[in-house]
Order: sequence, then structure tokens, then C-alpha cells
Amino acid sequence: MPASSENDAQPSDRAATSASSSAEPQLDAYGFRLPSENLDQAGREASDKEQEEMTEKWSKYAKQRSLPSAAKLKRYCRRGIPPSIRPWAWPEISGANQRKHEHQAGYYALMVRQGEAGSECAHQIDLDLPRTFPLNAWVAGSAGQTALRRVLLAFSMHKPTVGYCQSMNYIAAMLLLVLNKCEEDAFWVLVALIDDGILYRDMYANNLLGTHVEMRSLEELLGMKLPRLRQHLVKLQCDITIIATDWFLCLFATVLPSESAMRVWDALLHEGPKVLYRMALALLKMQEEVLLQQDNPGFVLHKLKRAAHATHDRAALMKVAFEGVGSMPMARIEGFREQKQEVVQVELRRRETRQQLQKAISDNDTSDHDVLSSRGHRTTTTTTTVHTTTLVEKLKLTYTRSTMAATRPHHASHAVLFTPAGISAFADKIKLTYTSRRRDISSIRRGSPSSSH
Repeated sequence: MPASSENDAQPSDRAATSASSSAEPQLDAYGFRLPSENLDQAGREASDKEQEEMTEKWSKYAKQRSLPSAAKLKRYCRRGIPPSIRPWAWPEISGANQRKHEHQAGYYALMVRQGEAGSECAHQIDLDLPRTFPLNAWVAGSAGQTALRRVLLAFSMHKPTVGYCQSMNYIAAMLLLVLNKCEEDAFWVLVALIDDGILYRDMYANNLLGTHVEMRSLEELLGMKLPRLRQHLVKLQCDITIIATDWFLCLFATVLPSESAMRVWDALLHEGPKVLYRMALALLKMQEEVLLQQDNPGFVLHKLKRAAHATHDRAALMKVAFEGVGSMPMARIEGFREQKQEVVQVELRRRETRQQLQKAISDNDTSDHDVLSSRGHRTTTTTTTVHTTTLVEKLKLTYTRSTMAATRPHHASHAVLFTPAGISAFADKIKLTYTSRRRDISSIRRGSPSSSH
């Protein structure tokens, strides 16, 4: 499958912030530069202290190469896995090691060779490599670029129905940084995330179906958990999914400081996509009072983005996410997803139809321009009418198939939107537009050669 460009994710402000004037800028655990000003040093130190406590708890399990009991594992993942333990722990808790052992030895190397020989996604991957965390010395260097390319090419061959989607470059880069630059481990954890159900299905599909569903579900949860903020955003006509889409696609890797983002991943790899909802709601809850004071949607998004970049107190973030947000039954989330998936499928099919219509209009405009430019060429009205009618009938058939296929009879709201009468009205409107356009073109064709366009 060709590489998806639906969602053109860009490097975060954290990843692209100008270097400090200091000769030796302060770096975090993964080689990202810390801001020289407005750094929550107290928050970082408090989180570092908790990390030291967890290092002692995790170390004995790492030595024994065995995970804690289920209840303890959940608690330990939420409190954070130390950076030194993650290279062992992540492949274990994510199921990546198990998946690796289910395949033949050398499977990753095989996928790399196939990808280098001819992946349809290679061009888009190569475009995205240099803009992936450009100020991280290792990622931007030759070794990092080569490793990142190999991991992404291998995944594109392993999962051709997904191939490559922009934002996966950031995920793979962070995996390499965390997992001691081990390509094979990074590949298998990426497989566990996208292919084995840690993330919601179709998150990285060509049309980003799963991401659209997650955004709609997040809006519902926002209304439940933070109703005042939700009402305020609606009043401002502020679409929070504009910024939250990047949160979910990049798993917060481009919006939070890397140390905080990796705390999110500690829990995500064990508990699954519900963690993304909790983190999104936690960021919104932590900034709720500030956001309620804004009277412009642009200011809301700007404040939220800056606050996320400054969230260095990872312990505080996790506390709000898992205690402040409150209960979030998975059954409720699945209910939202089921409802939203039908709506999103219809909308995506309608979008596809509109794109086909726009392409048809563009193609016909090009044809008209060529005819008028020649001035000496004439086409009969009958030919024009037949061409227009054929086009409209094709569009009508496409629209009918795409919308009715996604509509279940027992959903009254869908039935109203996509009745045969509604579809016919849609087609008639297109036909009227084309008929009018063709009349104008025909009149110009019949005019003198010196007539203006």
C-alpha cells in the first residue's frame, strides 16, 4: 500500500526548539535538549526521586528476567519503568518478545531486505527521515537515520495493509532511543503497538479510520469528565481534535518532554489505548481553568500546546491521569467506538466521493481549457451532454454504493441522510452545475475566435 499522507505530522516544538546559547546544553535522558528558561526543575527532581525508588523495585525483576505479578505490574508500570530497565521490560510487557519467537529466526533482517529491494513506502519514508527529531544528535546522525529507515521499511513489508503513515517515524525513533538503538527490538515493539492490538485498530490505516474514531470518542469522554470545558470549547467552535490527533498518532512523543512521554508509554504498552484517553484528559484537566479564560480558539490550542511541552513533572501528570480523571470503564469506551465508527465510515466515504467529484471537475476543466485554447476545434452539444450525463451517473452510482454500504437500516439518522431521494437530489445538483458549465463553454465555442475567455 502506498504511504499515507493523510496526516502530515510535523516535528514538535520540543524537537525543533533552537539550541541554547550554552556551549553544552542540558540534555534529558534520551538526548533531547532541555529549555534554558521556564524549566520546571522542581517537578523534574521530584519525578527523578520517584524514578530512583522504582529502580530499586524493578531491578530485582530485571535480574531474574521475570515480570511482577499482574496487579503489581500494573502499579509498577504506572509509577514508571526506569530508563535502564526499559530495554528489557518493554519487549516483555508489550508481547513483542513472544511475537518475535513466533516467527522464524532472521525475520526482521528478511523484512529489511525486502523493504530495501522495493517498498512502495520508501519515498515517503526517505522524505520524513531528516525531519524526525532533527535536534536529537543520534536520530539526526547517519547511524540513527539508517536504523530508523530500516525499521520503517521492515514494518512496511511486515504490514503492507498499513505500510507507512507519517507519525510512525517519531514512534520508531523513540523506540530506538529507548531500546539501546536495537533495531530488531524496536521493530517488534512497533509491531506489538500497531499490529497486535495495543493501539486501536486502523489507527494508521490509509484513511486513518481508527484515529478519527478515537477523536470522536475523546470528545464524548471530554463531555463526561470535563463538561464545563467541553461546553466552552463548543461555544468557541474550538475543535480540540486538531491538536489531539497528533497526541494519539505520535503517542505524545512530539508534544511532551521525552521523559514524560516515555512514562506514558510505560503504561500504554501494558494497559493499551485507554491510557491515551487518560493522558489527553489529564492535560486538559490540568489546564482547565486557564483554557476557560480564553475567548479565542487559537489561544486555547496555543496555551494547551505550550503547557504540554512544559510538562516536565511526569509524576504529577500520571497522578492526574490515573487518579484525577476518575474511572473509565473499557465497556463505555468500546460503546463510543462502535457508535462513532459507523458515522466515521460514512463520512470518509462521502469525502472520497467528493474527492472523485473534484477530480472529475478538474479533469473536465482541463479538457475545456484545451478545447477553448485551440479555438478551431468544436464539439457538438450532444457529445457534451452525453459526457456530462455519463459522469453524473457514475458519480451517482459511486455515491449510492459508498453511502448505503456504510448505513444500517435500523439507524434512523443515517436513513434520513442517505435516502434514494437525497442521493438523487445530490446527483441532480451535480448535473445542473455541469449543464450550466457546458452551456457557458458551448456559447464560447460558438463565439468569434477573438472572444475573450
